[in-house]
Amino acid sequence: MQRFQHLMVCLTRSESDFGLIRYAAMLARLDTAMEVRFVHVLPAPQAGSLAHEHDRALQEAERAVAEAFLNVPDNVKVYCDVLKGPLLDRLLGFAAEQEVDLMLLGHQPDHPPGQGSLVRRLAMQAPCSILIVPHGSPLSLKRILVPVDFSEHAADATRVAASMAKLCGKTECLALHVFSNEVVLTYEEDDSVLLGRQEEAFEKFMAPIDHRDVAVTPIFEEGTKVAQTIHRVAQEQNVDLKVLATRGRSRSATILLGSVTEGVIIEARTPVLVVKHFGARLGVLQVLMDRRFRQGGSPQFD
Repeated sequence: MQRFQHLMVCLTRSESDFGLIRYAAMLARLDTAMEVRFVHVLPAPQAGSLAHEHDRALQEAERAVAEAFLNVPDNVKVYCDVLKGPLLDRLLGFAAEQEVDLMLLGHQPDHPPGQGSLVRRLAMQAPCSILIVPHGSPLSLKRILVPVDFSEHAADATRVAASMAKLCGKTECLALHVFSNEVVLTYEEDDSVLLGRQEEAFEKFMAPIDHRDVAVTPIFEEGTKVAQTIHRVAQEQNVDLKVLATRGRSRSATILLGSVTEGVIIEARTPVLVVKHFGARLGVLQVLMDRRFRQGGSPQFD
């Protein structure tokens, strides 16, 4: 969690912004953030309209943030920025430029056409971890669920989940592994563990992980539709946050999401933290700094 020092909150000037800003304030009170940047992207302007819309968007963001951040530690620097241009390009470019560690996105579970695609593409391409906060999410971090497949990527997610539980105090950390009646299935299908030896595999998986002396309780569930099983267990356990890993298929330009991680994002009704693997950042940065972004110039903001 200590590496989430530079937060970026993506605003849409919709009703979901208020809850997202309050959620960011809750994270800032954990006293690990150095700065929080609230960002809104204006579409390509019509003649004469940009300056007015820019000022209006900035004033709206500043008012909402000032109210929510009254009790945030003074050492946390807060900025409101308004960019212009293509939404996805500007958000990705700004995140890379500001060396953002964690990007917060609002989400409507019954999202209108296009919104789900944007969230998914940001989770796939961003050079940082992504926190998806569905509209109406409670401001609570009492129970965290991290699905594990005993891989290095899942170890990253488990470290982050345990760190958050440590920072929050009396927070439970649960690790979920899903199996069928023949083998234990990893949710990214990397390896398999024979039925009856999942406890042994979990102990071996946890041994090298620094879990900050937080008890990580394993849960073993049977199911072939892994994303649905994750949602079901999260609901049964009254989970406040799910922490999942992405999967980097190669060292080249794009970091792809595993199918289960993508499925959990699309149907998210409680916050989902997608932890980028520590080695993933370089490949994404190469994409963000290619000719498409340089030709567009630097993002414009205040």
